[in-house]
Amino acid sequence: MIYDYMWNREKKEWVIWTETTQEYSVDNKMSYSDIVVPTFDSIRMQYLKRLLLLNKKHVLAPGPTGTGKTVNTMIMLQQQLPEEYQYIPITFSA
Repeated sequence: MIYDYMWNREKKEWVIWTETTQEYSVDNKMSYSDIVVPTFDSIRMQYLKRLLLLNKKHVLAPGPTGTGKTVNTMIMLQQQLPEEYQYIPITFSA
């Protein structure tokens, strides 16, 4: 599907989302609960959220419980935004 790929401007070709990040390996010192394996969906959603935020757009992440919305959003906020971006986490729960 077209959603499994992104357009790479430098190479001028379609690239699978998993090829846009470094190869993932589990650190043996990490606890099981801290392991987050990047998938097509998580990489794509982090990219789209980051793109929206960097262009000063509001972001809403709806979806069923347990699909990684909070975890992937926190990873994106903590690791993938420029230093001038700050966040305040507020948790809502059903």
